[in-house]
Amino acid sequence: MPSDLLRQTERAAVISLKANAALLDIVAKTSIDPVAEAPEWPFVRLDGTQSIPAGRGCTARAEVSFMLHSFAKPRFVDANPAGAMIETAKDHAARLNSAVVEAIHNHAFTVSSRRYRFTVRSSRLMRDGAEADAWHRIAFIVAKAYLG
Repeated sequence: MPSDLLRQTERAAVISLKANAALLDIVAKTSIDPVAEAPEWPFVRLDGTQSIPAGRGCTARAEVSFMLHSFAKPRFVDANPAGAMIETAKDHAARLNSAVVEAIHNHAFTVSSRRYRFTVRSSRLMRDGAEADAWHRIAFIVAKAYLG
């Protein structure tokens, strides 16, 4: 039976994002694909993973697609909403997503002896429906997973 490498690719993407210093300047490591239902803002979530498997056993490989969602609210001086706004939610979400894209696009990573090559196919920016003062940006990713 072929392996879809779905979870392995998700883990490789999260490990790669959490290792990127420029991204960690914007978002806490614990806010990259957080397990908490209500994580600390800003945050990045991975979901919508789909895999097209090929090969079997130790020759297993796959093309895996998924979305990286970046969520952000406005930033204020001293993190105090009563203070002056220093970055709108839209700009904050765009900056966060740009860092996500820069961290993963056209990069190859080896995790647990398997090679992953990530390509960002597109991005989308929109107001977040659940939070009136938040914006949401989605990067659509395709990964090739194979033995290195």
